[in-house]
Amino acid sequence: MEFINDKNGPAPLGHYTDAIRSGNLLFLAGQGPFGKTGELVGSNITEQTEQAMQNLKSLLDSAGLDMTSVVRASVYLTNWDDFAGYNEVYKKYMGAHKPARATVEVSRLAQGALIEMEFTAEFS
Repeated sequence: MEFINDKNGPAPLGHYTDAIRSGNLLFLAGQGPFGKTGELVGSNITEQTEQAMQNLKSLLDSAGLDMTSVVRASVYLTNWDDFAGYNEVYKKYMGAHKPARATVEVSRLAQGALIEMEFTAEFS
């Protein structure tokens, strides 16, 4: 098992690792819309999704992967009405790549965030 932390992204908010490589899989911890110093970035779903995707992209880069390596995504929204807004930003980052995905509404996320996402990616 290999532990991977992103030196360019926000530090974990708790006792966990940004990502863990196990065999040919990389499990990324949930990433929210937080800047490098841990501040909440953005006031709406589009801005917050953009920041969360940037954090995930940076973490994938730290492991030598990119968005086309993602095999599964889990997305947590505090308001289901934000689905369309988050989905547009998500599509921009994923392009033609369509990993398996689950999206659910939750009652609350850290620091009042509107979205959190986690990925599982694969090394070729």
